[in-house]
This record gives sequence, C-alpha cells and structure tokens, in this order.
Amino acid sequence: MLRLLPLAVAASVAHAAPAPKAKETVYFPTKEGDTRVYEIRTGAKVEGGYTDVVTKVEKKDGALQVTITRERAGTTDFVTTIAVTSEGLTRVAIDGMTLEKPIPLLKMPAKVGTKWEVDGGAKYSVTKEEEVEVPAGKFQAIRVESVAGTSKSTLWFAPGVGLFKMASDGSDRVQVLKEFKGGK
Repeated sequence: MLRLLPLAVAASVAHAAPAPKAKETVYFPTKEGDTRVYEIRTGAKVEGGYTDVVTKVEKKDGALQVTITRERAGTTDFVTTIAVTSEGLTRVAIDGMTLEKPIPLLKMPAKVGTKWEVDGGAKYSVTKEEEVEVPAGKFQAIRVESVAGTSKSTLWFAPGVGLFKMASDGSDRVQVLKEFKGGK
C-alpha cells in the first residue's frame, strides 16, 4: 500500500461547519454513483489499483456526508464517510464506525497559502494551482504538500473529483486517477 497519507492522523472537531453552498468549489465527488478508478504505478509499470464509488450522500450534522466504498481485488471493501463542509473535507467514519476524533483531509478555502496542522504534527499547505494530466484527463488542480516527520507527500485535488494524484518524495511510486465516471 502506498505510504503517502499522514492524513490518518486524528484531529478534534468541536462543531460541524455548514455544508458548502452550491456556488462554492467542492474538492470531492458528491453524487451517488460517482466512481473514481485509480491505478498504482512504480515508474511506468502499473502495479495495481482500486475503485472508489460514492454509495451514499446525505445531509447530517450540518454537513454533506459522502460515503465511499473502496473496492480492491483480493481484499475486503473499505468504507469511509467524508464530511464536506465550507471549512473543508473531514473523514468522520470508517466501516460504519463514527470516529471519536475526525481526520481533516483538506482545509478550505483551498487557495495558495492555506496552511493547517493536525494532531501528531503533520503540516499541510496549499502550494500551487496548476493543470495536471493523469490517465483520466487534464484537471485544474490545487497542490497540497504535507510533511509528517521525515515523510513528505504531494496530493492533487480537482473540483468535483477530489484527490486524483498522490506521490511521495523520494519514491517513483504514484497513485493516479485512471477514470472518473459521474453519478446521478
């Protein structure tokens, strides 16, 4: 598994922020049936992949809660729920169990210079807006750089799609979006 995400570091959230308004940019898929197909590459070699499908979307606790089921050959499905609010993206449940300390994934507004820290010392910053091409196509994206101890990662988010590319410094291993299918 790709060791990229110091995102598993927990952080407390006192109150839920309001769900984003229709005109706000949302860096996550929010329609049932939205499907992201990823491949994991080392250099030019494809080593595997997985599929994330939005299986449920509901307004709850002042947020738009989006449940994603990850399907990967040979493993049990992984289910996670992300709260999408005007303050950002926060993981609030894993496999149906509500997290005692939700995990922040992206702070809003997602513009160059936005920075945040999470419990455990991981530091994040939006460093650039850029166009990035992956097998699924070209996306206008924000680049988020994270540092946790000596581990450095770069994450790219696109509006309506969410995380579509992840890379770790010092490694030629990367996860990229191979295909995106919009839901209904």
